[in-house]
Amino acid sequence: MENSISEPKIKERFFDKKTCGMTALLVLGTFIYCLGVVWLLNCGEFFAGGITGISQLLSYLLFDKVSPLLSIFIPLLNIPLFLLGWKSISKKFAFLTLVSVVLQMILIYFLTWLCQVKGFNPIFEVVKRYDQLLIVDGKYVCANNNAGLRLLLAFIGGFVCGIGNALCLRSGGSSGGMDVIANALLVRKNISLTKLSFIIDGTIVFLSAFVCDFSTALFTFVRLISSIMTIDRFYRIYQYIRIEAVTEHYEEVKQQILTKLHHGVTIYSVIGGYTMKEKKVLQIFASRYEVNDYITVIKKIDPDAFITISNLSTLIGKYNKRSII
Repeated sequence: MENSISEPKIKERFFDKKTCGMTALLVLGTFIYCLGVVWLLNCGEFFAGGITGISQLLSYLLFDKVSPLLSIFIPLLNIPLFLLGWKSISKKFAFLTLVSVVLQMILIYFLTWLCQVKGFNPIFEVVKRYDQLLIVDGKYVCANNNAGLRLLLAFIGGFVCGIGNALCLRSGGSSGGMDVIANALLVRKNISLTKLSFIIDGTIVFLSAFVCDFSTALFTFVRLISSIMTIDRFYRIYQYIRIEAVTEHYEEVKQQILTKLHHGVTIYSVIGGYTMKEKKVLQIFASRYEVNDYITVIKKIDPDAFITISNLSTLIGKYNKRSII
């Protein structure tokens, strides 16, 4: 299996149609994530994960509650991690992550202000049925005496935040914070993103028991499990994929793959059982996010190419694992 590329690669534009689509997906994921944090997690007084969770801890320590200033802590703590993503993963990953963090700063401040000062939070209608909604110092807060309601908020909040995180990751960026470290270790050391996130967020849950109370820590742990399971289900962009293409135009396909894409290719001969014609099979190993690029290149040269795609659980050996570019 060839793994190095001797031909020069064509320089790709930073802003192209694909990047615009990735950015739109990132914006959607960030919006969903912020709704989950403010409408559900903050309403139940739970903690989010990563940098957002650390920011919540700081907010409780300094203001004894979740403050709109929570949105200020998030970008400040993300600055060194942004530089890490730029250097260790890719510039496009860092750019998309920066977009997400800036949006979080704006959306979380605005949504928290609407929730606490104006009382605008659709979840409050559910709270009113099962719990008490109080106004303390002119701000709307939930009494949260109902354990069943808190359990529901923890589970749904974890799911919504997990969806938002997964969309940000699938876009080729992240929601910032520990996702940057997790992606760097995933690409460089092949360490599971969800396992690392579980360890980091588990530490935040443990610390939250000292900042708030033990019951909040337990409900936050439910949130953590829900979020991690959701991300693990929807974020498989770095899963290994085997692509096999049967084509008579293998020379042109091979040249385009080696020139435009980032992996080698193995070629072997086959004979069609019906036509008895000899053809070539091109075998490529890639990450899931690269599959559409390969299919586009192959189909452009040979529309009649027969292509199969299969998942791989493990890939051992010299392999050029790329981060999203």
